[in-house]
Amino acid sequence: MAEGDTDKHSVAMSEKNSSEHEMNEPGKTDAELIKSYLRKTDLHLLPLTFAMYFLSVIDRNNIGNAKAAGMDTHLGLHGQQFNWIISAFFFTYIFCEVPSNILLKKFGARVWLPLLAVCWSILVACMAAAKSYETLVVVRVLMGVFEAGYVPGFIYMTSFWYTRRQQGPRIALFFSAGVFAGIWAGPLAARLQSINGALLGYQYIFIIEASMTVLVALLMVLVLQDYPSTARFLSPAERAAAQRMLEADRVLSPHAQYSTRQVIKALGDWTVWAYAIIFWAAATGGATQAIFGPTLIKAMGYTSTRAQ
Repeated sequence: MAEGDTDKHSVAMSEKNSSEHEMNEPGKTDAELIKSYLRKTDLHLLPLTFAMYFLSVIDRNNIGNAKAAGMDTHLGLHGQQFNWIISAFFFTYIFCEVPSNILLKKFGARVWLPLLAVCWSILVACMAAAKSYETLVVVRVLMGVFEAGYVPGFIYMTSFWYTRRQQGPRIALFFSAGVFAGIWAGPLAARLQSINGALLGYQYIFIIEASMTVLVALLMVLVLQDYPSTARFLSPAERAAAQRMLEADRVLSPHAQYSTRQVIKALGDWTVWAYAIIFWAAATGGATQAIFGPTLIKAMGYTSTRAQ
């Protein structure tokens, strides 16, 4: 992946200035250093962030698996209560993305992203102990606060490490984790639900899946780095080459003028709204299937385990 999508324009500009820098490793051009940089960066950033998004999708949607496993009956949910529990998550999720990225800039991705994951996983585990409709609503509202920051935080973090052209395929790979989560969430929930122990089946779903998220978060603290300039896994020559590449890609950014008029003009672009509608439709369909799919299948006469 690293070699195929190297930003040729940025590499060319880097090579043009390479004679002015003495940090290159002997016998290596800027192009070779950047390929090495991308390979190392991909290995350190992508696997764990991919795994965490996989788990975040499972964590936000596993309440649907818990319902199929009998949570609603155990807690005495009725009418539209389950639907409000689902919706409560998105009330805060919508509004907390931007504030979260502001805090990411302050604390760094290595600390902030794992912290978000630990917080929402604790709340997922708390759902196993919930005894009422009101408790579940409060927990889901708080989950939305912390899960809101992960996806925009990842995208913001990649802007520190990759050129704009390099970001695209990596963000696409990142979002594919949601698809894999949809594939594996059901079989995983069915297996956890079948555990014979002191707890109810749906409680094992919440607790064990939350524990998996905490484990990955701890690994992220050990592996992630905030910026290329401070990354321990890079050599000085790789850091220097990466810095030149990134500066070349953003050469016009410091001179760009932003205004309210430009924002209004962007919001008036029909393509922005077209992409927004496409994303809304895809996200709505995916979330509906993930959350309500097990319930619909169970209503067809299948056992709760088979419905997962």
